[in-house]
Amino acid sequence: MRRTNWTSPLRVEDPETGIIRTVKTVRQAKTVLDRFWPAYHGSQHHRAEQACEDALKGKSDPTEARRAFIAAAVEAHFHIQ
Repeated sequence: MRRTNWTSPLRVEDPETGIIRTVKTVRQAKTVLDRFWPAYHGSQHHRAEQACEDALKGKSDPTEARRAFIAAAVEAHFHIQ
């Protein structure tokens, strides 16, 4: 099975709700993108979803999914810790 854990977790805070989520794996990132994202989905959100899917299927490295997730979080105005 391919490694999908990230070397260091991300903490993302939704600026509208103040809810902070800790994301440690590609699967957790995919869950946040699918279930806990603001209604507006920009182009980086779609890219992050695809990058997570690819990493989960072993088609790409988890670091690519992490970078895409961070870009989507910035686009959505999440606070990243």
